Amino acid sequence: MHFVLDANEYIFALGLFRKESCESLIQYFMENFSLHSVSICRTIIEEARDNLTLKDFQKFIKFINMFAVIDEDFLIPFELGVKYELKGLKEADALIAAYTEWVGADALVTENRHFLSKNPNLPFKVLTAESCLKFITASLQ
Repeated sequence: MHFVLDANEYIFALGLFRKESCESLIQYFMENFSLHSVSICRTIIEEARDNLTLKDFQKFIKFINMFAVIDEDFLIPFELGVKYELKGLKEADALIAAYTEWVGADALVTENRHFLSKNPNLPFKVLTAESCLKFITASLQ
């Protein structure tokens, strides 16, 4: 399966204020990197950098270099971003939604973009780390 992990997943897995489900998700991907793909755009990298210590950011870079595909924001079609802005999303939220659609991810994993799940007909799931782990487990059975 293909995932986009929002910056808060990395921040809560590697940063000062940790969340067990986020740590578990990152650990799962590290142990099962051949089963899934993770894409990440420059905006997510910058947000993680702004919210992690230098040491934690180095762990983050090590993780994404392990198997994530890194895309520059300017590659995301402008029209996709506008599509999500017209649905009422703020610019950064629209960019993340557009990016998730553009890369064809099965899900956006986030702890704080739940409003996206209230938008009908999204071409991807919006999951928390906890629900993502359950989703992956269910799909492997």
